[in-house]
Amino acid sequence: MGVTAFQRVRTVVIAVTWACLLAASAPGTIAADDSGGWHFTLQPYLWAPTIEMDLKLAAPNGSTGEPEIEIEPDDYLENLDLALIVTAMARKGKWSFTTDFIFMEVSSEENQLKSIDFGVPEASTSVGADVDVDVTSFITTFGAGYQAIDGPRLKMDLVAGLRYLWMEQDVDWDLEADIDGPGTGQFFTRSGSVTEDGDAWNGVGGVRGEIFLGSGNWFIPFYADIGTGDSDLTWSLFGGIGYSFMDWFDVMIGYRHMEWDNDDEVIQKVRLSGPLMGARFNF
Repeated sequence: MGVTAFQRVRTVVIAVTWACLLAASAPGTIAADDSGGWHFTLQPYLWAPTIEMDLKLAAPNGSTGEPEIEIEPDDYLENLDLALIVTAMARKGKWSFTTDFIFMEVSSEENQLKSIDFGVPEASTSVGADVDVDVTSFITTFGAGYQAIDGPRLKMDLVAGLRYLWMEQDVDWDLEADIDGPGTGQFFTRSGSVTEDGDAWNGVGGVRGEIFLGSGNWFIPFYADIGTGDSDLTWSLFGGIGYSFMDWFDVMIGYRHMEWDNDDEVIQKVRLSGPLMGARFNF
């Protein structure tokens, strides 16, 4: 990752961290516990998503066409180079403040250079060649929640906040020959590479909660949100099953899906879907 990309990610991390610290130190009444004090939750987890993306990159040096890359659904766990995934929450009374961090570096050789856009309507050239793609991604969702339901079998918060997506793609290709465009002097070089990044800020709103089963040790966690902003649409879903071993420790498994749809951007579509396993520490 270049210096500029690192600084951008670092700036967002610092901003979110300060926001959480300020929220945790702010006066007010937020939580639905008997003591009325602050309670905190830390949840590291493993997520094994398949990744589907559509990218439109700038024309590489020596070419006039813009490559359009299609990253097909792929099991990126075996190609995972680095992952840092954690959720943190501060709760007091009926109010809560939450942040979710996802940082991943993955690579794949099973992707498609599906077409070359030469800037003329109806003048894209189909290719269908394999390309290598390395993706570095940082995703964070942070915001506030209000406990709307606090029953013995169901607890549910209404949540609202912001979601930030940043991705850097390093694409390499080696074709059999140059690809000629429709106009004079238009072509796409047979081999080369492009490194480009894109980001999106979106506002989101939704629900988060738990359904308690039997004696209360077993529970069903759920989360759903939807929003827009820089993206035409972004949404996220999670559902699973969990078990509480003691007041301060739970485990859970489930399935998570996140999606972004954009027009006329570097990152035109992103879909992340896969099983999840995590532990939750309450203090």
